[in-house]
Amino acid sequence: MRIGIEAERANNPVKTGVEHYTQQLILQFSELDHENEYILYLRTKPEEWIKQLPKNFSYKVMPFPIFWTQLRLSWEMLLHRPDVLFIPASSMPLIHPRKTVVTVHDLAFMLYPETYTPFMRCFHMFLDVLVSQMAWRIIAVSESTKKDFIKFWKVSEKQITVVHHGYTEVGLSAKGLGDSKIQNQLPEKFVLFLSTIQPRKNLEGLIDAFRLFKQEHPDDPHKLVVAGKIGWKAESALEKIERNKDVVIYLNHVSDADRAMLYQKATALCVPSFYEGFGMWILEAFDAGVPVITSNVSSMPEVAGDSAEYCDPKNVESIKKALGSVLLDPARAAELVRLGRQQLKGFSWRKCAEATLGVVTSK
Repeated sequence: MRIGIEAERANNPVKTGVEHYTQQLILQFSELDHENEYILYLRTKPEEWIKQLPKNFSYKVMPFPIFWTQLRLSWEMLLHRPDVLFIPASSMPLIHPRKTVVTVHDLAFMLYPETYTPFMRCFHMFLDVLVSQMAWRIIAVSESTKKDFIKFWKVSEKQITVVHHGYTEVGLSAKGLGDSKIQNQLPEKFVLFLSTIQPRKNLEGLIDAFRLFKQEHPDDPHKLVVAGKIGWKAESALEKIERNKDVVIYLNHVSDADRAMLYQKATALCVPSFYEGFGMWILEAFDAGVPVITSNVSSMPEVAGDSAEYCDPKNVESIKKALGSVLLDPARAAELVRLGRQQLKGFSWRKCAEATLGVVTSK
């Protein structure tokens, strides 16, 4: 069988959640499957790890200035169609094989349209309509995302398979720790916010809650460290960071090595999003032995189970209370770390890849 994969996201040097997901699946496929032939479709020059994949993996670079998936990949599908096409992140080409499998990560643009630009809302809606009408199989990264997709697009429940993400082990080498350029910016104790800066991530609510916490506990040594690239509609959050520079440190996007170092040094990870399709940072924090504070909505309780301190993301007082429960109570923090390590047993990239491959190669 010849399996095509839209792999440009995995080839992106600035990797966030979807990019890590795509890269990890490809790496796991290369270990699991030595029989089928894989071709990775790229828009840009491949990173070194792609060149080192086994012999049953090849790649094709197809430069194109705009709407690469919808236009250039469609042209490739017209001329050289694989047996199955796997799209790891919603953006399905207009022309595609009958057997096209698409992963849907979230429907935030439908649930929180105000957090997207008009163009991005329309573009995401176009992509999801295409997936709902034309995909052979759909993978949802959580039960929450599956329910949302069925609700909005009325697809058959049998067409969608839930496959949870895995997580990348936060192993920290001595070299990674020593070479980090951001260590000098870090306070001795801090709460970590790790995500792209955009409205649905609720960074502004977290900053307000953290400010209240510091006002009530002025002697507490913690600061808030924010790491993540700038997304759309980020201006208001960036202004709030600037107004609270005495307690908030912004690092922008960080490398994988620096991300691991941040987990190792953080007192807690806070994920106060209004909505997440999955939230793999929660699992990474569990692996690093970091207690997690997260929202009690969408997929986050599904991922964290009983292993997190929950808050109402729309209520600043609730976020403040959750911060206090972890930062002021070492016993509670230690209990969350213990529970988090147990929760991890249900997740791995190997399990994710095996289940995904089962969908991709099904008849």
